Amino acid sequence: MKLRDYRPEDRAACLAAFDSNIPRFFSVEERERFGRFLDDLPGRYAVICDEGGAVVGCGGLAPTREDARVATLTWGLVHSSLHGKGYGKALTEGRLAWLADMPEIELVRMDTSHLTADFYARRGFRLLRRIEDFYQPGLHRCDMELVVHPGTRRPHSPPKTSVQ
Repeated sequence: MKLRDYRPEDRAACLAAFDSNIPRFFSVEERERFGRFLDDLPGRYAVICDEGGAVVGCGGLAPTREDARVATLTWGLVHSSLHGKGYGKALTEGRLAWLADMPEIELVRMDTSHLTADFYARRGFRLLRRIEDFYQPGLHRCDMELVVHPGTRRPHSPPKTSVQ
């Protein structure tokens, strides 16, 4: 697997990966928003490729407009047929490694569903709030944040917790 910068010709493969995650991880209504996001990317965005070079997932990291010390993980996903095979972990670790080039960032925030909140909690993110049925009935939003350890530019890992 290889992480590389997103290119416009990756759009169809990213949408196909997104589609493979409907309705379990994303609602149908989110697809149009994701497409518009790909057309006007904030920050840095990458794709993750399989051993043959095919794009199988994508995700990014962007500073927020409101606070220069805060970044957000943007639209991270892996084709559903590859869940549990390490692609999501590699994609997330690759995006967090970009923090080495962003010395101003102190916090990384994100929203994700309750289905993937434990995945991010194992990587040091802590739950800030949960909103029931936010994305669609039965698909709850979890707002999470990761403190970036000063000096090392590595994420600071709080005690491990589980998200329900």
